[in-house]
Formats: sequence, C-alpha cells, structure tokens
Amino acid sequence: MAEIPPRTRSAPIRLKPSGLRPSRIHQVTHPGLGFQPVTDETRLDVVKGGTERNASTLELFFDLVYVFAIIQVVGFIHQQPTAAGLAQGAFLLWLLWWTWSMYTWTTNWTGTSSTSTRLFLLGAMGTTLLMALAVPEAFGDSSRWFAVTYFTVRSLASGLYWFASKSHPEQRAAFYTFFPLAGAASFLVLVGGFLEPPWLGVLWGAGAVLDIVGAVNAGKGSWAMDPKHFAERNGLFIIIALGESVVGLGLAASGAERDISLITVLAIAFVGVAALWWSYFDRAAPRMEAHLTRLTGRERGRFARDAYSVLHYPLVVGIVFYALALEDVLTHPTDPIPPQGRFAMSVGVALVLLSVVASAYRAVRRIPTERLAAALVLIAMVWLAGSLDAQVFAAIVTTILVVSLVAEHIHFRDEPDPGS
Repeated sequence: MAEIPPRTRSAPIRLKPSGLRPSRIHQVTHPGLGFQPVTDETRLDVVKGGTERNASTLELFFDLVYVFAIIQVVGFIHQQPTAAGLAQGAFLLWLLWWTWSMYTWTTNWTGTSSTSTRLFLLGAMGTTLLMALAVPEAFGDSSRWFAVTYFTVRSLASGLYWFASKSHPEQRAAFYTFFPLAGAASFLVLVGGFLEPPWLGVLWGAGAVLDIVGAVNAGKGSWAMDPKHFAERNGLFIIIALGESVVGLGLAASGAERDISLITVLAIAFVGVAALWWSYFDRAAPRMEAHLTRLTGRERGRFARDAYSVLHYPLVVGIVFYALALEDVLTHPTDPIPPQGRFAMSVGVALVLLSVVASAYRAVRRIPTERLAAALVLIAMVWLAGSLDAQVFAAIVTTILVVSLVAEHIHFRDEPDPGS
C-alpha cells in the first residue's frame, strides 16, 4: 500500500460542499496509516476487535467444551442406533452448532482482548460444559438441566454483544435484527425442557425454526466482520468434528483384534476421514474465504450467514454421521451393514458434498458437478446396497468420495488460486 504523506496523517479531513451530508463520511483509524475517510458501506467492515487476526488462544480453549459436547452427541446416538436416534442426534448438533455460531459472530466483532469479554467467554464455557453433560439424556431425565444451561449459554452471547456494541450504533442496530428473536427461540427451548413429550419436541422444534427466522431477519442488519477470522473459526469447528472422528476410530480400533482385517478396515476409514478433510480445506474453504473477503457491508454478512452459519451445519452433521458408521464397521466388519448404518455413512458423506455445492452456488452461481453427482450416487446407495458387508460398503463409499475429489481436481487444475 502506498505511503500516506505525513501531512495527511495529522491533518483533519474537511468535507467539501458537495451536497453530501457530513454523517455520510467518517474517520477510521488504521494502525500505521492514520485517519482515512470511509463511506457508510466500508465503515461497516471495521471490526472492533481488529481485522486480519487469527483465532485467539481463548477461542481455542473455548472450543474444547464443544469437542466434549460432540462426543456426547455421538454417545447419545450409539445408545439409540435407530432412525429416531439419528434424527434426535442431528437436532442436538443443531442446538450446539447454533450456540457456537452465535459466539463466533460475537467474538468476530468484539475480539477477546478485553477482560470483560474474557470473563463472558469463560462463564459461557463453564455453562456449556454443564450443558454437554446433559446431552445423553436431553430428551429424557436431563431435559430441564439441558434447557436451563442452553438458555444461559445463549443469553451470555446476547449479553456480550449488547455490552460490546453500546458505543457503536450500527452494531447495536444489527443486534436488534437477530438477538431478540434468538432470545425468544432459546426461551422456547427453556420452556420445552420443563414439559413432557410431545410438547418438549414441539417447543424445541419451534425454537429452531425461530432461529432460522432470526437469521433471515438478520440480513437486514449491517454486521461488521473480519472475514479472515470468521472463516478460520468456522474451519476450526470442522476440525473439531474431524478430530472426534479420528478419536472415535482410535477408540473403536483399540478394542479389536490386531489382524489384517483391522488394518484393512482402519485404512479405509482413515482414507475416508482424510478425504473429508480434503473436500473442505483443499478448495472449498479458501474459495469461500476469498469470496467473503471480496464482499463488503451487508452482502458480506448475508454470505457469512448463508455459507457458514447455515450451510456448515449439514457439513458437521455429515462428518459426525460418517464417523458413527465407521466405528460400527470397525467393530463388525464382516456383518451386513444395517439400514441406519447405510444411511449414516452414505447420507453423511453426501451432506458434506452437498453443503459445499450449495455454498459454491451461493457464492458464484456455479455447481461443482463432480460433487453433486457423487452425492446423488451415495444417496441412492442407501437403497441399492443393502446386502453388502459393512467393510465392503465402507470401501465403496470412500471410493466414490475419493474419485469425485480427483475428478474435481483434474477439472479445475488450471484454475488460479483464490486471491491470485
């Protein structure tokens, strides 16, 4: 960037009589560059916590409770290896994902350097740990425990954003487009936790729907964002899901007999998890971040909402489902794979691929055909491959995933890297 002359750094900016109201031009401090005039749109991208920053150690520490929470969801589904168990597990993942996403939006704006922000986050972290403890019986004996802690975690996120935006009218206005509706949604979960089925499920489902309504309404707000930090934080949650997969595979393999069958199945599983990592971080993640960086103002916030906060959820569910099925394959490799195992594995990988397809279309109106074709084949396998042994089914699913990524790499090998 060109050096700004010393006179420009020290002299105040004077508005020329051009018919433009003074409120339309603002002074923004940039470290090492002094004051610069910015318009209303670019001012929206000036983040209180600073830009071009990496995730802080406190944020990484905060994520540890979500590692435990996802492990708890996996345990919940293992206890109920049925279609209902998968559906309830996916819903619990939604509740966990949405709370984490709220804190990502909040700390993207506030940063984590102030003492008050750190205390808010540590309080939320401790409460999230209590919430995660209740996950295995969230729909049963621990529904009240889960609902109260869930409401508290979300209230702390709202309180932190409210507190941090008190001197920033644009962000306070953005707060009102989402957080009041989010508070009403979490209150429905709180009330539902004190009721018996089916009203518990009805109110919890209504709370999830209201969260989506709030996210749509939040598109009216002007959310200041640091795109680098926001993309990195969402990528780290994908690492959390993949990490749980690796841990689950290791635990499942640790109790099995060490023989060639174990090595074969473990190799298939590891290639599958590695391919899931590749499917996100090789092309998808850098291109989404590049597109988010190119956008400004309200469009940046809307894309972050759609491509990250909404469309990363099926990606997380897909990874968790795939890992669940692989754990069962490791323990029963030669048995016919049960219907719920076929569904979890095939649809899990399909969800990962389709989430990237949807994000790519949202960004540039282009559909990665290799991923779409692979996802459709994987979904069809739920009904077409019922008699296969578990290890054979896992090998086919992994092969489809790898072949689609190889085909995509060949197709786009001459495409320039993002930002080049």
